[in-house]
Amino acid sequence: MCRLIAALPLAGCLVLSAWAQAPQEPLPTPQAPAAEVAPAGHTASGPASSQFPLDRFKEFSAIIKGGPAPGNDDEVHIYRSGSMMRMEGRDGKNYMITDLAKQETYAVAKNGCLNYKGPYVRAYPFSYSSPDRKFEVVPVGKETIDGHACQIEEVTVNLPKNPGAAKFRLWEAEDLQGFPVKIETRAHLPIYYKNVVLGPQDPTLFIFTDECQETEKTIGGAPS
Repeated sequence: MCRLIAALPLAGCLVLSAWAQAPQEPLPTPQAPAAEVAPAGHTASGPASSQFPLDRFKEFSAIIKGGPAPGNDDEVHIYRSGSMMRMEGRDGKNYMITDLAKQETYAVAKNGCLNYKGPYVRAYPFSYSSPDRKFEVVPVGKETIDGHACQIEEVTVNLPKNPGAAKFRLWEAEDLQGFPVKIETRAHLPIYYKNVVLGPQDPTLFIFTDECQETEKTIGGAPS
């Protein structure tokens, strides 16, 4: 069991911790056509919202590629239902369930289960969702990604003891109710989502045993 779980990408926590402590450099600003205007409620010079945009998507499934740690360039399935997120393993023989409310992860395999502190790395940046965090959301342009017309928004995450702890951009697809088909920061390769399906998920996808072995190790995810 230990050998199997040890093969999982635990290095993500180290990568993200170093990134969170590094000075945040501004991301390049996309150039929107001059004829475009910001949607109602948006401004180009200040925050358009203080709500976390990803909190709108509590029920969905998709295929994800990329992430804020090395070795996440493969495509795997990801699911969310309420505060629970499930990410499939590369070989399809194991999966991770992150409880966003508790900020902990259950690594489930055929021969057992481990309970880690912190969200799994591929739950990023949904794992920033928390009532004690403040967000600044500013529209910065528009672009078409994989056939989806997208509004681009820059999100700044302010943690209680670390204002401006993270900054990333969302390419929000207009035909997917604003679900991001691309997420980008200065620290890692872009994250892409495809085959997005919005709506209730099968509750059996989020089942794990009550006998998960607890560990003090952190499996990796957004810094807190």
